[in-house]
Amino acid sequence: MTGTRANADAPTRIRLSEREIGLTVTLSAVHVPVPMKAGPAVYTDQQLLRVLIHLAQGEDTLGRRTFEQRRRGTDPSASLYERRFGSWNRALELVGLAVIEQPQHLQNATTKWTQEHLIAAIRRCLAVTGSTTLAAYEAWRTDPVDLKVDVPPATTIRFRMGSWSRATELACG
Repeated sequence: MTGTRANADAPTRIRLSEREIGLTVTLSAVHVPVPMKAGPAVYTDQQLLRVLIHLAQGEDTLGRRTFEQRRRGTDPSASLYERRFGSWNRALELVGLAVIEQPQHLQNATTKWTQEHLIAAIRRCLAVTGSTTLAAYEAWRTDPVDLKVDVPPATTIRFRMGSWSRATELACG
């Protein structure tokens, strides 16, 4: 079997001798590169903060919902700001915007979870799993073999403590 190739853009032709299979066959194929999917965008802290200022559009603060409505597909997500800076409010503080306060109707609301309960739950998770990541906490809390109804959901901890990283800092710090 012999193959010839004139150049990289020309079709590939393969000629099999009649002796090998009893007839002559010519195959042609054109190489078409597969489009590459773009990888994840990586933003510096400065780039993130510039986008935040831009989307605030001169207002004194910027809520997450408004941010998500204004952002374009290429802009970073609100959750990236929380991961990078610890909380949405911390990102707002860094660019000089007013932080988002807890809604007025919830400021005097009572909850069954005290701050001590929240911190104790994270410590229990650490003692059992050896980890304080949000994913490990939720997996531990919702384990069907040992479902825990006496520990708060991670969303409650994040909201009440400002961020997951702040909560784990207070619990393990």
